[in-house]
Amino acid sequence: MAMLDNIAPASLLYGAGNGPGNGRSRPGTGSRACPVTGCDAVISSARLMCRRHWYHVPKPSRDRVWATWRSGTGVFTPAHRQAVSSALATASAAQRKQFPAA
Repeated sequence: MAMLDNIAPASLLYGAGNGPGNGRSRPGTGSRACPVTGCDAVISSARLMCRRHWYHVPKPSRDRVWATWRSGTGVFTPAHRQAVSSALATASAAQRKQFPAA
């Protein structure tokens, strides 16, 4: 999916598992824009998306992202790519619903 292609593989590999947290940049990780179209949040490069959009993703989908992540060893496996693509699509749909184009 195109949204996933905009995230550099290296940006998903920082930190020890990158489980839930405050989303602030950790030293050495840098920052980037949330990949959800229309979102202007700046997030840690270690995060998939901003906190607001992450919680628009249903918990079973969020759990699938973590289950396929496996502390970085599963990054960009077919299962992880599908889980991330699905989570990004869900968050983007929530963004469009919340802020429809004029």
